Amino acid sequence: MTRRHRDPEAALVAAGTRLFSRHGYDAVSIDDIAAEAGLAKGLLYYYFAGKRALYLAVVRAAADALAERTVPDPALPAARRTAAVLDAVIEWAKEYGENSRLLLSQHAGPDPELQAILQAARTRQVDMMLAGMRRTGAELGLPPAGETPALRYAVRGWIAFIEGVLTQWLDERDLSESELRELFLHAAGGLLTAARRAERPARPRARRDSPER
Repeated sequence: MTRRHRDPEAALVAAGTRLFSRHGYDAVSIDDIAAEAGLAKGLLYYYFAGKRALYLAVVRAAADALAERTVPDPALPAARRTAAVLDAVIEWAKEYGENSRLLLSQHAGPDPELQAILQAARTRQVDMMLAGMRRTGAELGLPPAGETPALRYAVRGWIAFIEGVLTQWLDERDLSESELRELFLHAAGGLLTAARRAERPARPRARRDSPER
């Protein structure tokens, strides 16, 4: 199927995704996007108010792709499920390039619409991870764990850790993908252990008898 026979709006978003991923927002023009899509420039203005509106659509599409790819596969063993999700996150970051950097950095500047997209993407990832943990626990026969503030903070912290590491790794590539995945898995274990310890009531300290004088 040729570019011209596809849905024009989808073709423009796909073209914007490719160009913004490679070059970033500022280096890409409307003419570049139209040429990449194989469409007249006027069609871009028919579907979008301008480059910024198209860019918002591209970022939404990148966030949606991340959510779709990181749905845990129930057919996999519980022990392998999280590793598979992390592999999908790494592949997504590589594919979406500069667009993934924006989502990973969560830095939208003063743009409230972009901020809303990024915040919704992060909240969706946290909720999905918590749901996956509940499902895995049930499959392993573990007693149901309540969603405590400590657990939610731990999951948010883990996702923020992944975002920060991936942003740097995209520049340096000084770890293999398998090493990167193992780093994320070990970080998850540490944060979840910390959350469980934080939820335990502190034991009262034993009182020491005052020495007789």
